[in-house]
Amino acid sequence: MLKNLKTPQLDLSILLAIISIMMLGSLTIWSASGYSEAMMTNHLMRCGIALTCVLIMASIPAKQYRRFSPHLYLLTIILLIGVVLAGDSSNGSQRWLSIAGVRFQPSELVKLAIPMMVAWFIQREGTRPSGLRLIAAILMTAIPAGLIFIQPDLDGAIFGVIYMLFVLYFAGMSWKIIGGFVALVATSAPLLWFFVIETYQKKRILQFLNPQSDPLGSGYQIIQSHIAIGSGGVTGKGWTNATQSSLGFIPESHTDFIFSAFAEEWGFVGCVLLLSLYLFITLRALWLACHCHHAYSRLVCGALALSFFLYAFINTGMVSGLLPVMGSPLPFFSYGGTAMITQGVCFGIIMSLCRATSRYDS
Repeated sequence: MLKNLKTPQLDLSILLAIISIMMLGSLTIWSASGYSEAMMTNHLMRCGIALTCVLIMASIPAKQYRRFSPHLYLLTIILLIGVVLAGDSSNGSQRWLSIAGVRFQPSELVKLAIPMMVAWFIQREGTRPSGLRLIAAILMTAIPAGLIFIQPDLDGAIFGVIYMLFVLYFAGMSWKIIGGFVALVATSAPLLWFFVIETYQKKRILQFLNPQSDPLGSGYQIIQSHIAIGSGGVTGKGWTNATQSSLGFIPESHTDFIFSAFAEEWGFVGCVLLLSLYLFITLRALWLACHCHHAYSRLVCGALALSFFLYAFINTGMVSGLLPVMGSPLPFFSYGGTAMITQGVCFGIIMSLCRATSRYDS
């Protein structure tokens, strides 16, 4: 694949928006981490790696992605099996794999493997997915989602199913099927609560419904997040002047709850700016997807764009109390390695698939 690299044809508007988010995230991490030079250096290195991934992936011809999709899917399955058999444990979950001294989270590959594989399979028919193809797509998704579920990582497994639904939606799946699926999930909620959802996940849901019930325990994090967001006011306290994050009241203020620290420093105005950048990137990527010449490119780009928006929506929603707390970083903003690099790869693929000028190129 790499021997066929071409000059990357980047979408400058998306690239500039991504860099802007990275810059705002770097400023927030510097203050939220207590001016940690080591953390800041690591974050900037990961930003550089993510941007490099955008350049490299945008240089690969679009048709190579379609050919490579089944191989990526099989590789992801193998790595997820490796996690189950010999993965590293952290905080009660076995989600990490170390190969040649490099420690990474294979479940991040599912963000690419599932939409690319389902799109590769669905586009071969050329029409709306039939009943048999829907069943096949569900089985394709169930394998990696099941391997993620037993780590255990219920959130990751659910996201895997959502990636498949995004592809099927862009492929023209009937709203009746979508509604039926949602209804099935809703009716099975009691079974999930008693037999599937772990104790710590139940606590997250209960603290979401009533965080004041345990203000010093399970509800502490979200209460402190609300205080930080509210204290930011309209224009914020100013960079490095936040107290909730710098004094350690907000746990994980540089990762999952970094939006709270940002809101305290930059206020409502800063939040509107940041959310506008996420919305612009999503709409721009969807616009590019709609102009793809090949069905595979359209399905993959559309699914990746909606997945990007989903992660931003979930993170900002959970820190503001609109959603239960989940382990979901803010794309290109939170401190983290695997997630940021994966997002860089995703947007490099989007730019590659959308630059094709004909069905033959893609």
